[in-house]
Amino acid sequence: MKRNWITGFLAAAMLLGSASCAGRDGGFPSGPVPEETPAPAASNTPAPEETASAKPSAPRKGKVLVAYFSATGNTRPLAEYAADILDADLYEIVPAQPYTADDLNYNKDCRANGEQNDDEARPAIDGAVEDMDQYDTVVIGYPIWWARAPKIIHTFLERYDLGGKTIVTFSTSGGSGHEDATIRGYEPDAVWLEGRRFAAGTGREAVAAWLETLELDGGQEAAGSTLFLDVNGRRLTAALADNPSARALAELLAAGALTIEMSDYGGMEKVGPLGADLPRNDEPITTGPGDLILYQGNKLVLYYAANSWSLTRLGKVDGVTGQELREILGEGGVSLTVSLGE
Repeated sequence: MKRNWITGFLAAAMLLGSASCAGRDGGFPSGPVPEETPAPAASNTPAPEETASAKPSAPRKGKVLVAYFSATGNTRPLAEYAADILDADLYEIVPAQPYTADDLNYNKDCRANGEQNDDEARPAIDGAVEDMDQYDTVVIGYPIWWARAPKIIHTFLERYDLGGKTIVTFSTSGGSGHEDATIRGYEPDAVWLEGRRFAAGTGREAVAAWLETLELDGGQEAAGSTLFLDVNGRRLTAALADNPSARALAELLAAGALTIEMSDYGGMEKVGPLGADLPRNDEPITTGPGDLILYQGNKLVLYYAANSWSLTRLGKVDGVTGQELREILGEGGVSLTVSLGE
């Protein structure tokens, strides 16, 4: 399980919720937040900023999923706005045991209060995301329950491996600020962008303005060309990245298709020589399935799993998962023919 190393941190955070629980979807109850509650004795658990800091990679849009939990309906419309704006798939995180009004009544010892103060609580989710591997970016929305993400968001993050993806969160709250520090540790290999709190009833324009600041398309806009990748009788398509390296590759391919002899490396990629040197635009990035990468200026790499390194993006294969790529490419050496599409 992913949660072992953050148990100590969560235990400290749970002390903040001992006095109350969320009264509605989009805020924590009125009254003082016990911010001065003494912390437990120090442990060897790493601080979250040391273990779950965002990678300095440029954010990527690719295919987007907006996943949200909305106990009383305040978070739902914002998630719908986000999905429409980003042309994303929408997935509701539905609790297997729905929350009743009594479950959210912070004036008594309610269910939500008990969950927020139990570091082992993982409310079950009804249903699952179909083929999480296909998404490059996951936007997660939830109400703030006593200054933290509800425990069902912990359940969601434990269920999936989002390493190599871009993650951004948003929350609804009547007063407290946005919080995702308690959940970032589940996906230390993801690229985490800065989240945002919204008040209940926030309009589409405010959500659109926030999403625009994230530049989710950064580094992945097509350079006006499509690549064809022919391998083992299959044709894949890929959009070129918008950088000098990708443009240099397009110029190289304008003279004719290249056949590259590729081999496996590290259980995460196929790599082979281009036969030419291209300009490098290396940056620290975390790859995902389908990423086309320039390595050392003269090798083409096609990733089918995640890897973090200083690399140059060339493009991304459209609409395939890591498992599908593994099956298409097969094991061992393979000939990959790359040509320039229209």
